[in-house]
Amino acid sequence: MYATRSRCVLSSRRRAMRIGARRLAVIVGAVMAASMIHGCSALRTIRYRDPDADRPPTIFHQALVHRSDEPAPFTLAVPQRVELDTLTVRDVDLEMRPLAEYLRRRHVRAFLVARDDTILYERYFEGYGPATLSSSFSVAKSVTSALLGRALQSGAIRSLDDSVTAYLPELLRQPAYRGVTLRHLLAMESGIAYTRTNGHMWHDLRSSDARFFYSGNLERSLLGQHREDPPGLRWAYKDSDADLMGWVLARATGHTVARQLEEIWRPMGAEFDASWDLDRRNGHEHTSSGLNATARDFARFGLLYLQGGNRRGETIVPRDWVQASTTLDRSRTEPEVATWWQMQHQHYWWIPMQNWDAEHDFFADGSRGQRIYVHAGSHIVIVQLANDSRQEFPFRKIVHYLVGEPFRYPRSIAGQLLGAARRGADADSVRRLYHALMERAQARPAEFVINEAGMIAVGEELLKQPDKSAVAVAVLELEVERSPASYRAHEALASAYEKIGSKERAAAEYREASKLAPLLAKSASGTGR
Repeated sequence: MYATRSRCVLSSRRRAMRIGARRLAVIVGAVMAASMIHGCSALRTIRYRDPDADRPPTIFHQALVHRSDEPAPFTLAVPQRVELDTLTVRDVDLEMRPLAEYLRRRHVRAFLVARDDTILYERYFEGYGPATLSSSFSVAKSVTSALLGRALQSGAIRSLDDSVTAYLPELLRQPAYRGVTLRHLLAMESGIAYTRTNGHMWHDLRSSDARFFYSGNLERSLLGQHREDPPGLRWAYKDSDADLMGWVLARATGHTVARQLEEIWRPMGAEFDASWDLDRRNGHEHTSSGLNATARDFARFGLLYLQGGNRRGETIVPRDWVQASTTLDRSRTEPEVATWWQMQHQHYWWIPMQNWDAEHDFFADGSRGQRIYVHAGSHIVIVQLANDSRQEFPFRKIVHYLVGEPFRYPRSIAGQLLGAARRGADADSVRRLYHALMERAQARPAEFVINEAGMIAVGEELLKQPDKSAVAVAVLELEVERSPASYRAHEALASAYEKIGSKERAAAEYREASKLAPLLAKSASGTGR
């Protein structure tokens, strides 16, 4: 019996060792494969994955950005507006919660509200304080935009319509950059292929997001790109465009990006040194993501833009550049990112399109919840440094409370139609509800929001339910009625017609979509451009 038990135990151990060896082989194989794919960047990706907001300075070499000799003073309001702790704001699950609870749930580490040079409310968590540097992640793109405005003013860069290769002739041997201008990079319309992370390890390991964030040689990474679309065809968010802009800035001015930032940081009155992540020792700054600074100095940068790029009578960032970066482009009717506040991307800044005529606000945004929010009308700047990508948008609610105005979160018209359909409304009822809501939205724009992505998503969701196909088609027809020049709306309606068997109507909508966007639209279900 004991011999049998021993053999069983030994057999189990051997099996466990074989399983362990196989797992180890898989991990080693993944590391080796990753190394062959992207070398140093892949090894960093495996080791650090999606890093906390205070990790980048420990991962990358740093370039120092010196503080001002005369920091711009902040006055602390007495008393502080501590009642903001209990102000209810909407969370990502659409529940209303006190701001203090929201900040805790969203892993916010610094939250600062300033009106001009007075700090009204300041909270720090998880070991942060006024002197703590935090990675800005993509807030760095907005700072890079300011450097571009200065380079244009100085003449170091002649025009946004200059070819990228005019500044970086080594890119001439890479066909992907033929015809790409600085304007294309700034608008993120370079046409360069780029893949985003999606949470799946193997995909993320090979993604462009990981390759550029962790690149140990940005020049080599940029030279390895290939083209997906003609330049200027469509917007697609990508770090590589902003990193390439940083290389252009360094070459055109003859100074490192960190050195250029000092020409803003010091006259702006920064209280603390900042730093910028480098791809390698004495290498290129990660201009898409790598600036590290304190909440108060990020607030000073927001105040600089609030004041049109001017401090104490000195122009630090050209006023016309600030205005171009932070003013809604009315020629574009659809947002780049369709949340309830509908984010338009402009010169590496974000502009909430919903009710912008009344709000006149703009913000810089980082992937872990880093934000510099500026509300021009009230002279309020809000800085949030967080460690969670799941964030809502409490800023307008806070501003309206501080200036004594009522505020209601807007209602999604698409969401209202979806709710009505789920409660049993037929196609005609949904059409009547839509027209009634649109009339109310025209009278009270602050209370409603509608966008193409939301309407198409509702139509496609209802189309999955056989008994809702007529309502689904009605929703998509309404979107075509609202946006007749949108190839996406016609394409979605064509797909719906096709699914319910209306082949002639489907073909007509596909033809219209193709006419509106011949390089982007599908010609039939399942076929690409």
